[in-house]
Amino acid sequence: MSKIALSSEIYQIKADELKNLPREISTDIKGEEVILLLDEKGEDKIISGQEKVEQAEKDFLPVRMAYKSYNPFQSFLINLIKPIKRKFYRVFPSIYTTTLTCLLANNITRGERNEANAYQWTNKKWQISREEAQKRYHDLYDSIKANGYDRKSPMLIMLNRKLGVKDQILQGHHRIGICKSLGVEEVNVSFWAVPKSFEFMKLLIKRKKS
Repeated sequence: MSKIALSSEIYQIKADELKNLPREISTDIKGEEVILLLDEKGEDKIISGQEKVEQAEKDFLPVRMAYKSYNPFQSFLINLIKPIKRKFYRVFPSIYTTTLTCLLANNITRGERNEANAYQWTNKKWQISREEAQKRYHDLYDSIKANGYDRKSPMLIMLNRKLGVKDQILQGHHRIGICKSLGVEEVNVSFWAVPKSFEFMKLLIKRKKS
């Protein structure tokens, strides 16, 4: 894992959380955008855009996530087969505050969950009764409405999940829908990642959307 891979999207992260992180100059990174290198031990570092972090006047700063990965050819092969791909998931424990607006604008959801389709999965292993699904949904709704977003239950974003080049929400679609309906703007996220594949794979994603 000698190559630094970058997230496909930029995330609005609370500036105060960034200011407390250590800084480290990376010769692999060019440009001035703020880049946060994630670590599986939670020892994250700012490796680019240090001055922007120190001089931040706004509550949130645009940040691109980075992590150590393999070369694109190895990553391409890893991403071909899902059971193999899962063995290379990287899990980063740190929790950050972002905005619901940012997550929606980044187009990283895989459909919207609401009361009508709550906890209805195609995988039979995960199927539950309609009554249980409604109860879970209403319990979550009532909790967020009464207490705001629970930092101890961050949404999980998988960096470069789709074809090895596009970030996607892995867990949190119900919370996104509920926060949207309640007008809750500040939410919390953690990140996982898969090895970063060739950039040209993004062309396949665009073709599928058209």
